[in-house]
Amino acid sequence: MPLDVKVQRRPWPFEQKMSAKAFRRGPPAFLPPSRRSRPSSPIAPFNFQPEETKTPRPKLSLHNPEGIIQYFEEHVERWAEWKLLHIRLESFGIPKDDIYPLLDLFIDEVLAGRLSAGSAYDKYSLDRFARSLPGDLPKTYADQVYTGILYAWAADPANQRKLEAVISPAAIISIQLLFKAAHSEHLEDRFDARRTRRKVILHVGPTNSGKTHHALRALAAAQSGVYAGPLRLLAHEIWERLNLGQIVPAGIEEDAALPSLDSALDVASVGTTPAVRSQGNPLYVRKCNMITGEEHKIVDPDCTLKYDVAIIDEIQMITDVERGSAWTNAVLGINAKEVHLCGEETAVPIVQAILANTHDEIEVRRYERLTPLSISESLDGDFKNVKKGDCVVTFSRNSIFQVREAIEKSTGMKCAVVYGKLPPEIRSGQASLFNDPNSGYDVIVGSDAIGMGLNLKIRRIVFEVVSKWDGHSKRPLSTSQTKQIAGRAGRFGMTEEKGGLVTTLLSEDVPFLEKTLALPFTPLPVAILGPNYDSSRAVAQALPPSAGLLTIFDAHIYVAKTKPHYRYALGNISNAITNVVDRWADKLALEDRITFLMAPVPWRDLESLQVVHKLMEAFARDLSVPVKPLFDDTPYYSTLLDVERKMATLPQPKSNAAVLSVLEGFHKLLGLYAWLSLRNPVAYYEPEVVEDWKPRVEKALHWALQGVTPIKKSEIRQTAATRDIKYQSVIDIRRKQKESVRVSIEQQKKAIAVGAYAR
Repeated sequence: MPLDVKVQRRPWPFEQKMSAKAFRRGPPAFLPPSRRSRPSSPIAPFNFQPEETKTPRPKLSLHNPEGIIQYFEEHVERWAEWKLLHIRLESFGIPKDDIYPLLDLFIDEVLAGRLSAGSAYDKYSLDRFARSLPGDLPKTYADQVYTGILYAWAADPANQRKLEAVISPAAIISIQLLFKAAHSEHLEDRFDARRTRRKVILHVGPTNSGKTHHALRALAAAQSGVYAGPLRLLAHEIWERLNLGQIVPAGIEEDAALPSLDSALDVASVGTTPAVRSQGNPLYVRKCNMITGEEHKIVDPDCTLKYDVAIIDEIQMITDVERGSAWTNAVLGINAKEVHLCGEETAVPIVQAILANTHDEIEVRRYERLTPLSISESLDGDFKNVKKGDCVVTFSRNSIFQVREAIEKSTGMKCAVVYGKLPPEIRSGQASLFNDPNSGYDVIVGSDAIGMGLNLKIRRIVFEVVSKWDGHSKRPLSTSQTKQIAGRAGRFGMTEEKGGLVTTLLSEDVPFLEKTLALPFTPLPVAILGPNYDSSRAVAQALPPSAGLLTIFDAHIYVAKTKPHYRYALGNISNAITNVVDRWADKLALEDRITFLMAPVPWRDLESLQVVHKLMEAFARDLSVPVKPLFDDTPYYSTLLDVERKMATLPQPKSNAAVLSVLEGFHKLLGLYAWLSLRNPVAYYEPEVVEDWKPRVEKALHWALQGVTPIKKSEIRQTAATRDIKYQSVIDIRRKQKESVRVSIEQQKKAIAVGAYAR
């Protein structure tokens, strides 16, 4: 059986990562040393400003039930008066005249202690009040918990007589139907993986601890297996190295094995055979397919859904509100005899909790960092103190270019750049330039995109700021974010120095860094769930006919009964976005509208939305969407042609940030079409055009990036070995199928003609 590499990308609408453009206001980012002004909100085509901004976060602990009960009882009346609650309950189907009587009765029950005393505390999962995430708005999160308790209490048959005395039968029926439709308390039983007892091994440790070493070797030794991770860059590296025989299988020790120093995987280890070699061994070759949201590379079509070994990488992302449900589903449902989970120590308790009723065997293996990490003196607000081998981290696209310009003017050194909006292929190319001592790039400037999936020879990490925009407000970096980024310095075997350094641009930020790096990891409070087609269909049937997508998704978040260590989340999907999909695709089935929310749509890019609107209209009108008309009367294709003309005529690259932005948007829109084509090849029938345009856009992007800071041309990195891997894309397979059908038809026609002639 072949091995299968998968990268989970945006499997549900609320998991889509939409990076807000947080523009700095006031002085540019590179003006030191005073504390600079911060943006008040991201710039976006929709209003993402939350209802609350300064509500204090309650200090609740899972270890203090009395404090949770006190909070529950003290705030219930204030919660019941919230106007948005009344609007939401009415949208869920409760008649307006029944809302006040229902809430009054609920308040009486809460204040009487009937929902918190004895077994009621666990029955209604009051500990949820202490399971908020750093990005939660306190008032909104409390509303979610209170509403869930309200529905669980009101849907309980034991309370029906009390309810019948104050609200209508229609209200009671509405509550019971919606509660039943959204019920999700025994998720683990829905997966075929429950038919076997799996062995689950957690490999946990900080960045640069080699935690993936043993997992990869186990995968290479397996007859069938799968790797699931968050990034196409990581998936591509696994796919490449397995097909080339560069991963040494478990149980094989080679004294002369040469380690690969350009791996982005955390596989370094001391005193053992390197997991990843620089040269392949034909004996270790594993035929491996790659499946991502936008492309399939099929080396061997003989795939399987049951594996000997599975790796789920970056397991701490199980609590990510935008994508975490993919990890939850994988941990619960991946059908493998042996499952390796790799990531941070923070994930151990939550994984143990969600596997408690699966009867799986669980083993935890802990790893320590292989090289020391030290805090050095700050740059005192002066970019002249940036040195060769530094990585300067900031958290908005504009800031990245401002910081790069400041460094190049102050030091004369050229900077590579890495940020989330860049296509993975370009990020990899920028990383290669930084790692190459002869490229002319001595410094790299990036966002937190440098935290995963890139192999960088970083001597020192410099935090330009220690806070970032989270979609609602400016917040300090979390412990996990800080350690993940800082840990990229001084990677084992990559730099001459034995260890890494980390510091800040401003001296006033050093205490934050010292405090945060010294903190122990805080256990993750929940695993994220997300609506799917089946649950959304069931919930929609229990809601009023006028309910839109947001109401359907809200019902999962506010009503669904789950175990306390789970919660539903929508990520950055907002009322505005769901309303746009409902309006642009109002004639489509629920499944089609959900698919558009699942898709990697660049909702915050106003220019891109013109193309998205055309795409949805074409699908709704014709159920058929050609590529080229989508880009008529837009700047995308014309910008590509303009850059290609300059590439052919100018002696040196010359471009600007505006051109980069257009090309980045173009690449994302092509990725969107490819994503949709894989799921509906009949409607999105021109993936060949996308396959032709995407490499052109990537080359133009690479050239334009160099043009912002002119240096000699450098090709996008692609190893000769990669080009030697023979694989088929989905487009290749479809072409062969079409050709096979055409030949078959021709043969039938000839046979009929011969038969007719004979007669």
